[in-house]
Amino acid sequence: MSENRIKALLAKYVDRKCDEKELEELFALLNVLDRQKLDELLNDIWLEYESDQELPEEDAQQILNSILVKRSRFSLRYVAIAASVLICVFAGTYLLLNSRKSNPVDQSVNLEIKPGSHKAELLMANGKKVVLGNGLQKIEIPNTDLVLQQDSSGSLTYHRGANTSLAMSYDTLRTPKGGVYQINLSDGTKIWLNTSSAIRFPEKFADNKRDVELLYGEAYFEVKHRPDAPFAVKTAAGIVRDLGTSFNINSASNNGHVAATLLEGAIEVESGGQFKKIKPGQQALFSKKKIVVNDVDVENMIAWKDGYFMFDEPMESAMNKIAMWYDVKVEYQDEALKSIPVLATITRHGNIKNVLRILEMTKKVRFNVQGRTIKVAHFTP
Repeated sequence: MSENRIKALLAKYVDRKCDEKELEELFALLNVLDRQKLDELLNDIWLEYESDQELPEEDAQQILNSILVKRSRFSLRYVAIAASVLICVFAGTYLLLNSRKSNPVDQSVNLEIKPGSHKAELLMANGKKVVLGNGLQKIEIPNTDLVLQQDSSGSLTYHRGANTSLAMSYDTLRTPKGGVYQINLSDGTKIWLNTSSAIRFPEKFADNKRDVELLYGEAYFEVKHRPDAPFAVKTAAGIVRDLGTSFNINSASNNGHVAATLLEGAIEVESGGQFKKIKPGQQALFSKKKIVVNDVDVENMIAWKDGYFMFDEPMESAMNKIAMWYDVKVEYQDEALKSIPVLATITRHGNIKNVLRILEMTKKVRFNVQGRTIKVAHFTP
């Protein structure tokens, strides 16, 4: 596979010169790239692309639509490459990315703000605290048949023998700002924990039920379905029950609502005495009083798990996600800036300067980075 070929095809793509055969070739090549190669290629394109031409709105919309069509045929990360080369933001403004000719982010203090990474803390039932990250690690718990194994990619797997006479013990996994982590439970269920989140779970499940508790934050679940032992996630607003499922739960909002989004299978939400079954592509937004079900873009809901920001929201909401991931503070020149709409897909693995530079190209905002504080102001030529 030739990376030069990919770069050439991407250049033709944003210049609207790719024919159908070349489009198929481009997305087929992107389809076999691993995460590291993908990000390296994106950074190269970012540095090399020469054009500072602003696209007419109708032409940009046509290209954007062709990118969005690819969502149904290719996964999020390949769409993100194209959408990062051609980014659509704010009130119909469409621009080609060009770091060389765009105005740089104002950095009053020369501090490199790195992206988040795989890191978490495990609080075990026996009182032991374990710092988790990347790198091989094996943890054996005295007087039990429990063994924990961390692999080099930053995930922890629980292994436990057949001894069922041991008392039920609960561990808690929590991530800090700028941290994500994957845990594989003793029943084979996989859980991805987003930044600033915590989950409580048994070291080994009972024979007839499997309950965990999302204490706060956001998590994505791939449940090992067992009809004889239902899997349930408890939250402050209610319970989500697996019926053979991959789903995301976000309890990070400040208004007491929890959002459960279903990718495949089925779930049942219980809250305030109500019960509702959810279909793939739907989201249940629930509090202790009611459950509301809507159709949603599921890729948007799990972009964090795949390593991307996928913004389709006001500036304040987008910047909150950036602040959590890069562990920074955000200040606004005035309240009007918070409501500016953002529509963009950007990798979460890059330097924060690249993320802010993309948003600045809207010519709606200007960022000033002072230490670990990002100040948002109105754009001035």
